[in-house]
Amino acid sequence: VILSFQDANMKTALPIITLLCSSLILSACHKSPEQEATKTDPQNKVEQQLDATPIKEFPATEHDAQDIEILVNFNNQFSALSDEMENEIIKMQQDGSLTPEFELSRRQDNIQSAFNMLKELDLHTEQGRYIQGLLYSSWEAQQKQLKENVSIEAKQSVQGMNEYMQAQKQLQHWKNQTEKTSYRLHYPQPD
Repeated sequence: VILSFQDANMKTALPIITLLCSSLILSACHKSPEQEATKTDPQNKVEQQLDATPIKEFPATEHDAQDIEILVNFNNQFSALSDEMENEIIKMQQDGSLTPEFELSRRQDNIQSAFNMLKELDLHTEQGRYIQGLLYSSWEAQQKQLKENVSIEAKQSVQGMNEYMQAQKQLQHWKNQTEKTSYRLHYPQPD
């Protein structure tokens, strides 16, 4: 089965979004009455912010395709790692052997893995480093939420999710632009 980049991107994004949302759900369990009175739908807020955040334009470089490939590989590898962690947690939950401490530890390990993997990326373009920064910031927000281990304002969770989704949106745009440019170079149109 051949997947388009967008399909593969959604398969990559789904486990990470699930992880972000599960962290948000865990924090929702500890809401105070004041927070309950001012609650907003985080998914709607993310969608509104994402729609309002424009794609940042960067000049094309000779390293674009290489950096895109590095970022796509990161997404795929991290998605596989996250899937494995989520499956382990689900299995332990079904077996009744999951403790909150173990789940918290695994989620912290997963976030640390994201940091380590992002730091190891050897990106040569400004756009690649911009996307790397967005991803890193989204994981910093999740790490902060886990460290506080209490309910945080939805704004912080939404910000982390927004940065992640913006990074994916930027990467998709960049890949599309690069493919168009590559196509024009390989198949010039007659005048």
